[in-house]
Amino acid sequence: MTTEDLIRAILSQNPAISEAQILERLDAERTRTGGLLGDETLLRLIAAKLGVQVQQNNIHNSCILSSSRLFAGLYDVTVAGRLIAVYPARNFQGAEKSGKFATLLMADNDGILRVVLWNERAELVENGELKAGQVVRLVHGYTRADRSGKTELHLSGKSQIEWEPEGKIGEYPSMDKFNAKIKALTSTSGNVHLSGGIKGILGKKTFSRSDNSEGTVMRLTLTDDSGQVTVVVWNEKVAELEKNLTANTRLQLINARVKEAQNGDLEVHVDQNTFVNVKA
Repeated sequence: MTTEDLIRAILSQNPAISEAQILERLDAERTRTGGLLGDETLLRLIAAKLGVQVQQNNIHNSCILSSSRLFAGLYDVTVAGRLIAVYPARNFQGAEKSGKFATLLMADNDGILRVVLWNERAELVENGELKAGQVVRLVHGYTRADRSGKTELHLSGKSQIEWEPEGKIGEYPSMDKFNAKIKALTSTSGNVHLSGGIKGILGKKTFSRSDNSEGTVMRLTLTDDSGQVTVVVWNEKVAELEKNLTANTRLQLINARVKEAQNGDLEVHVDQNTFVNVKA
């Protein structure tokens, strides 16, 4: 569809808006996206926001978009960055279909993007081809909003994953770029990324859940050059850590959650939403 076709489609399905208002919105979107996206892409976004259904076709973006330029509703998106978290693939069973998915966190120089891999793309996680620290290019993806409204990238069968050549790896942020310092943590920090050494294991115990199943919790002390904090590790992450812990082990925690303990001290909680990178 041409831009004129899209404008006519919006007008026909939403007579409360004028062509002048559409063009005004289009100009505002051009400014917001820095001119990286064509008018057809932007008009489709405007149509989606107005609840207007238009004929769908792939929208090609030949350039690599940064994480800060993405918004929900884009098709044929290319991004590149360093993988800072690779979560295990999971199976799903729906009413009409089943399959598998895996999630990644990818960092570029503007921020961190959540990526969802579906079915055969998720198999790249299962067979160990995708690992934290790699720099990759994700091609032919599409964007959606998650439950909180944040933009995430999805890769399906038509999408491609390419490994960036060695000469370009230095252009992307290191695994530690977005780490917080322990001293800077507050009760409102929410989800954080930390890196530090294990000062000591404070103990492990089991507990009974409300459904009578058994859970496990372990506490340890993590330290960096700014201070130390108690880390609370839950359930499957306990088993994951125990088999890798050695003397002088260093940990990188991606997407851990800061909480205030009953005594008022801060704790960092590690659960299934946290990616743990163990460094010898």
